[in-house]
Amino acid sequence: MLRDMNDAAVSVKLNNKAGFAVEAQRMAAAANISPLLYAASPLEENFIRYDSKPVKALTCLITSRNMPGTNKNYSWEETYCLDETGAAYIGTQGWPSRTIFDKSCGVGASDCPVYLSLKNDPPTLRNDSAQYVPYSSAHRSETVPNKTQNKVPADEIVAEQDGYAVHFSRSNNCSDSRLTVKNISTGKTAAITGVNGCTFNPKKNAVVIYPVNEYVSVYSGTTNTSEEIATADLP
Repeated sequence: MLRDMNDAAVSVKLNNKAGFAVEAQRMAAAANISPLLYAASPLEENFIRYDSKPVKALTCLITSRNMPGTNKNYSWEETYCLDETGAAYIGTQGWPSRTIFDKSCGVGASDCPVYLSLKNDPPTLRNDSAQYVPYSSAHRSETVPNKTQNKVPADEIVAEQDGYAVHFSRSNNCSDSRLTVKNISTGKTAAITGVNGCTFNPKKNAVVIYPVNEYVSVYSGTTNTSEEIATADLP
């Protein structure tokens, strides 16, 4: 549900829509929270998750807000949440609905991840928060140069970033050609399933590594604005 709302928020920004569609509004009402959407700012200046992936975990707090008025003071509660990528969510109906969670835990418990911190938190408090990567920074694709003029290498690096490299291992049989991502420091590798030499072409398909979000994606076109056709977690 949160993934669908994030996708809807991205669509609002990229297509200059006035606001959420009815279905997205219905989901927000059911979840008690929705992506924090700054109406006057472009997607690059928002904190909306744009990778079209399910949300693994949230850390939330409820804070009281006060505003002085002419005849009386107004007060209300707002709910703020961050997910594991640093994307933000907001609500005004109390805690997020428990129907959207498999389980919950209290901040401070040894097995409870924490993605949101306050300035007065003790330094020993667990903090798993990730630095949010703005849309414009993450959605860059780099052109991979052709390293040979007359022959195709048996193993070609098609993407490399922040200690990770994606290798395209070719075979005479296209179905046996594979894409793998390697952690250069540890030597661990992971297969990128769903594509092979029959469906992947390094000149036509962009490969983008997202180190902060810990995954790599393969796209149908030459940039990562095209459809995602395969993905894998970084090893």
